[in-house]
Amino acid sequence: MDTVKKFISSLMIAISNSTLYSKEHELVEESARRVLSLLDELLKKKEKLEIMIIESDLVADNISVKDTGLYGGNLVKRLKRKGISRVDFLKGVTLAEISRFIKDLSDMETKPKSSPHLKTGVVSVRAKELKDIDIDLNNLPAYTSEQTEKIKHVYDNISPFKRLEISGLEEVVVGFILTFKKEANILKLLSPVKSHSEYTYTHATNVSVLSMFQAELLGIKGQLLHDIGIAALLHDVGKLFVSKDVLNKKGHLDNKEFSEISHHPLYGAKYLAKIDGLTRLAPLAAFEHHRKYDGTGYPALNINGKKQHICSQIISISDVFDALRSLRPYRSSWDMNKVLAVIKNGAGTEFNSYLAENFTRMILTATSE
Repeated sequence: MDTVKKFISSLMIAISNSTLYSKEHELVEESARRVLSLLDELLKKKEKLEIMIIESDLVADNISVKDTGLYGGNLVKRLKRKGISRVDFLKGVTLAEISRFIKDLSDMETKPKSSPHLKTGVVSVRAKELKDIDIDLNNLPAYTSEQTEKIKHVYDNISPFKRLEISGLEEVVVGFILTFKKEANILKLLSPVKSHSEYTYTHATNVSVLSMFQAELLGIKGQLLHDIGIAALLHDVGKLFVSKDVLNKKGHLDNKEFSEISHHPLYGAKYLAKIDGLTRLAPLAAFEHHRKYDGTGYPALNINGKKQHICSQIISISDVFDALRSLRPYRSSWDMNKVLAVIKNGAGTEFNSYLAENFTRMILTATSE
């Protein structure tokens, strides 16, 4: 991925040079050769490099490319202005093709044209129309299981002494955003909890899927949608700092045990707040997801009228829905009608009324298909 980032930076530098200087200037040719050199390196072991813009994210070969700074952001803006959201660089691309592409991007009046080894186009974002994304709709359980395994890997490595692997989470979030474009039935994307030991990371995956799907239906896009997905994946991370005996207890919790588990939002928020580069929604949602819409949940705050952030409200509904439909050590799973009744009855108190109605409608639409 480092080479991809260098390629993106070099491409933007080349575009800037082409804007400032004539095509005969040595800097223009030198920067184009640098772009070609990095492309050749990337294409040594594959036939093409696929660059796409999904919402406002750069995606290379279906993997989100982060930390590209101003270069990545400016490239996204430049391509969007030209009406382009996908570029395929094929093996065998020539200096002439690269130079022409750079020149066309630098010229305000010209839209880049495809050439034999460089294809430009648009990514369709309507449901079920991303035919070229490598997600098999006939085998969604395998795909969601793969994403859950990635979350398991991240969760297994969480400790006060290790840095959180944000890149793994970002890849999962972008993967789900791509999947939403092809599969409209949200229930097909949820993973079953096969054992008590799997619950934490399987639940995290499902809450992320449900929260992003809610957000999309509300018209939320781009970076905020991405950040909600990350925050939802990490909302319960504080439970990793709670005794497993308490988490997996089959009977009722005593006061001391409930006090311990009710501290997990605080544990999670403190852990996530220390991580550089992580969306600020992550510690916020970790802290707020059990506070309830009317503020009667936990942790209690001595601030009258302080509401959950809207993203925490979204995640809270997803959290309760998936928790109740999942098998737990202390109870069996609930059927869908019973779970939806809890969401409906909690509207206005535990949950935002509008969001609860939106969520219920979303699930009922999925069950009717």
